[in-house]
Amino acid sequence: MRHKASAISSFFFSQALADGLRITFSILAPVLFFRHIGQFEIGLPISLGAICVNIVDIPGPMIHKRNGLLIASGLIFLASMISGLFHIHVVLTALIIGSFTFFLTLFAVYGIRAASAGSTALLVLILSMSQETQGFREVLLRSVLVCAGALWYSALSLLMSTMRPYRMAQRALGECIRETAKFLSMKAEFYNPKTKLEANYRSLLAQQVIVNEKQHELRELLFKTRQIVKDASGTGRLLMLTFVETVDLYELVLASYYNYDAIRGKFGHSGILKKISRMIRSMAAELNSIGFSIQSNIAHKKNERLAAQIAEFRAFTAQLQFESAEDRLLLQRITDNMETIHRAIRELSNYFSTEEKQERDIEHRPFVSHQDFSPQLLIDNLTFKSSAFRHSLRVSIACLGGFIVAQLLDYGDHSYWILITLVFIMKPAFGLTKQRNIERLAGTAAGGLIGIAILYFIPDPQVDFIFLLVLMIGTYTFMRINYITMVIFTTPYVLIMFKLLGSGYISVIEERIVDTGIGCAIALLAGYLLFPKWEAEELEDHIRHVLNANLNYLDNFRLMISGNYPGRVNYKLARKEVFVSSANLSAAFQRMLSEPQKKQRNSDKVYEFVVLNHILSSNIAGLSADSLSGNSRACSMEELRILEQIQQELMECLDEKTGHIQSTKDLQAVNATACADNPGLKEQLEFILHLSNDIYKARRQIRAVG
Repeated sequence: MRHKASAISSFFFSQALADGLRITFSILAPVLFFRHIGQFEIGLPISLGAICVNIVDIPGPMIHKRNGLLIASGLIFLASMISGLFHIHVVLTALIIGSFTFFLTLFAVYGIRAASAGSTALLVLILSMSQETQGFREVLLRSVLVCAGALWYSALSLLMSTMRPYRMAQRALGECIRETAKFLSMKAEFYNPKTKLEANYRSLLAQQVIVNEKQHELRELLFKTRQIVKDASGTGRLLMLTFVETVDLYELVLASYYNYDAIRGKFGHSGILKKISRMIRSMAAELNSIGFSIQSNIAHKKNERLAAQIAEFRAFTAQLQFESAEDRLLLQRITDNMETIHRAIRELSNYFSTEEKQERDIEHRPFVSHQDFSPQLLIDNLTFKSSAFRHSLRVSIACLGGFIVAQLLDYGDHSYWILITLVFIMKPAFGLTKQRNIERLAGTAAGGLIGIAILYFIPDPQVDFIFLLVLMIGTYTFMRINYITMVIFTTPYVLIMFKLLGSGYISVIEERIVDTGIGCAIALLAGYLLFPKWEAEELEDHIRHVLNANLNYLDNFRLMISGNYPGRVNYKLARKEVFVSSANLSAAFQRMLSEPQKKQRNSDKVYEFVVLNHILSSNIAGLSADSLSGNSRACSMEELRILEQIQQELMECLDEKTGHIQSTKDLQAVNATACADNPGLKEQLEFILHLSNDIYKARRQIRAVG
């Protein structure tokens, strides 16, 4: 019950709801104002411009937001003019659809915001074709009004961001922390003897993808926003420091890997595992509470019992009799790890009250990605080797086919819904298109039933308008976070809107369901038949990236223990690459599982490799955290030799020579502060060596099938 209450509370303070309220206001305000002064026909195209341009208004730095909205507004004007002037003949219209869908979809090579701008222009292009043929002046006036609506929305969005420059970053940071808390709570389930390990690993890997996405969005938002970066002492710096600590905490959570099968065999009967699971869930709840406090911008009340619970657990285990010293050492390591994570959580909760933390330097520039906007990038992608090119051509052919089907059927007045369905559910990966297909059909059917129920049982127009308002807020709140929920809200919203405009809602829902079904069928066929590239064919690149990332991560640790610390920035860059490449591999594997069975290749071995890679990253993170802890001892040459063998094993996975790996005999003398005081270091390294051998075998089996 407490978890549900927290989820509801966080929703009301979320950026998604704030966006939903702002978008709804920007759409309704023009049409209501002009209706009030008797110029309703002017308000409609202005609201249409606001509806379309909000697609581009994704989170990001102010300058990117401004440029994206202005460019999209210009594209909206051009699309409206071209569509209004040249859809007088069916053949000409077909040429416009085929060429513009290809070109505008290809904008994706310039990033998500550019792809959204292309989708915005396509939406206006399609909707403008539904208008009756008009003269140049009428088309120009309508295009100006639609563009004015886009500029009105842009001005409102930029004004809100300027008035509260840190609010979006606070909400994004809070959401990132809360997703990290979910990742930690999933770790707790490994200590529950009733939890199926394989199912929990799948959930954990899926959550890893979400955490990586949140970290990437926040990194782009914080490090590319000039006002936040240059804020030397205020809120901006606190946000940046808190984000840095959040990523450090995530590494600690990732490092908390153990052989859970062995742990269950050793301690499953004793009740110890339930205590561990309960404490980790308590820490996850505390972390979630911190995230909610930052997200909602309210004070956080610390859980003062956590430290005492961990101390009580340590005292409890100290009194137990163990079968071997190894078992005692294992529980000690688990307890130490929980204390380390708890200290990091406590430190995170102190950020708004501890002044000394603001003195830390943050080197952010190496972590910021830069998008190339040169025309040459577009030209370079005009080849079948480019997935963006193939996807653009696929969407173009599918939309052209949808237009022909709409012309042949001549069913209803809103056949443009077929094209809109195609534009918004077709994705470069077949698995994503299939998922969107299912969600679109299910959401349209469910939303249609809701809309019919509202209009049938509540014929009062004023009450219907209230429902319209709620449904609009729901549509634009869930637009970027849950597609099927958005569609469920959108369908009754459209029905009520047409009813208020004087159309029969029964015919509208019939047409919407038919057009959606046609669009989904064409999208699925196009995704399967038109030069697809299946995820199994892309896995090789993801595997190589993740192996290289872990090798670099491991090499940074090797430099640490050899007395040649690579520097905090280099270390964190290596860590970031591991997080990103591992999340990309997990996401690709999940997409592959949604593809046709015959297009999948040895999915069991791929899953094994993904899990083994996760375990490898966790162990390297654990070793690195130990070496940075401060309680140090010298490392033996034997340990360094094992580490060299691990690197050689991983290099063999890449089919590359190992000559560039520095031999242990060439290493400088290891100083006394080289690596952490870890009596089990040799055992950990031997485990990783065994793990590397398993990775090598899984890699070979995947390639043999491929």
